[in-house]
Amino acid sequence: MLVLPLEQAEPGVKLAVSVYHPESPETELLKAGYVCDADVLDKMRQMGINSIWVDYPGFEELDRYLAPQLSPTRLKIYSQVKNTIAAIEKTALPTVSFPDYYASTCELIITLLQQGEHAFYLEQMSMRLPSDEVQHATAVAHLSVMLGIRLQQYLISQRSRLDPSHAREVVNLGVAGMLHDIGKVRLSNVLRGNHILRKPADPTHRDMWEAHPQAGFEMVRHGVEASAAAAILQHHERFDGGGFPAIKTLKSLAPLHGNNIHVFARIVGAADLFDRLALAQDGSRRPNIVVHHLLRQRFGQWIDPNVIEALPSVVPPFPPGMLVTLSDGKRAVVAEVHREHPYYPKIRRLRERALTTEGAVIDLWPPGPVRIQKLQDIDVSAMYPPQKRSKQATGSVQQAA
Repeated sequence: MLVLPLEQAEPGVKLAVSVYHPESPETELLKAGYVCDADVLDKMRQMGINSIWVDYPGFEELDRYLAPQLSPTRLKIYSQVKNTIAAIEKTALPTVSFPDYYASTCELIITLLQQGEHAFYLEQMSMRLPSDEVQHATAVAHLSVMLGIRLQQYLISQRSRLDPSHAREVVNLGVAGMLHDIGKVRLSNVLRGNHILRKPADPTHRDMWEAHPQAGFEMVRHGVEASAAAAILQHHERFDGGGFPAIKTLKSLAPLHGNNIHVFARIVGAADLFDRLALAQDGSRRPNIVVHHLLRQRFGQWIDPNVIEALPSVVPPFPPGMLVTLSDGKRAVVAEVHREHPYYPKIRRLRERALTTEGAVIDLWPPGPVRIQKLQDIDVSAMYPPQKRSKQATGSVQQAA
């Protein structure tokens, strides 16, 4: 398996992962195992598909990261959200089959757990329209569940009133991810289309847009468990207190902040923001490391420190199979990701002007003179986060959250 930029693909490459239609992700264009000819490659380029997962000699060890059963599971979730939105648009009453959502989330969790230690968020359907709220909901549910699985001990500490076996369950987290933006379906048609995922510039429209968490909460509160409903209501609350909506407490009416925000809402909010940042206006997908950098630099105060710290271990800055350029000018492919040090993976060098490896696997951890400098012609040398000073410092961050 190799993540190959389409511009480098040559006739004869065999797909390791199916290719889906950019504007209709439930439509499978090409199945895994298909051998691409020149006409097919040209057609994919015209459709705006930037990269494909291909079988490539010498990279068989990367196949362990593939999850062929994940695509059907995600497509089932996609269809479910799509049908719900279509039904709500046709009637004044919400039509949501909540048992189906719980069943789909359980299936997603089982699928992810079957991947074992290799469970990473590898976005296989990476091309979509910026306004596709259905794909967005599917991606947020997937990423939220992965974060919840990664942060199980944190969930237990944050939900200390519950039995630990219940506190770490993430089914309701996945349901909230799927339905977090369901309130947008009730917005005025003025806000539909390209503005559905992004805050409108017009203050009047913005006030209407900011009403969607409350609208979604009212639609589902009697059909889902309280934790899922709370996550839907609070997913735009910010850790620094600058979010919305205003929540009535015993003392005041104001946005929530810090640990007053339900931990599921903090996770869904981070997944929501990550997926929105990952998608550029033209529908192209930003590299993971660029999204992580944007999150830290521009939105770091919005997100629970524990969640933002866990994100790179779930969404690798340099995914397995990715072609990169090292600081010594040599090309390489990412061979393995360190969960605890995801910015410093193991790599295999490539021969000059060839997609064949040379030499043994090189571990970039601990940091040395060589590290990844370019990805897709983007210089990422300034996008590495500061290194942690010690385990004690990490513990203090977790205690403060």
